[in-house]
Amino acid sequence: MIILAVLATSAFAAEETSAKQDSGVSILYTYINQASTSLTISADGTATVYGYVQKTPAGKYIYLSCTLQRYSNGTWSNVKSWSKSSTSSSASIHESYQVSSGTYRVETYYYVSADSGYESDTIYSKTVTY
Repeated sequence: MIILAVLATSAFAAEETSAKQDSGVSILYTYINQASTSLTISADGTATVYGYVQKTPAGKYIYLSCTLQRYSNGTWSNVKSWSKSSTSSSASIHESYQVSSGTYRVETYYYVSADSGYESDTIYSKTVTY
């Protein structure tokens, strides 16, 4: 019984450690609360582009842009871009675009300014092949 309890405790500790190691790196922002992006392509070739950013109360102004990109010959090229600016708590882009066969991703750039500075970053969606 004692050996079983020790083994169970060790196994639990190992699982907990590996879960911590698998977790992604988080960046703590002062003006940006969260940001995300995604891409889906339906069976008929309609790409749905999504980008989102939410500011903290310290943030004043948001700029958000999403660029649909296509992979060809070892490089990513821009296909279509959308942008939005806002002084509300968040901004989002949700657009559709017809694509031909290929591999695509969304590049989302976000910028949040405040009285004493700004923060910005670029994130990418998962790639989708149609």
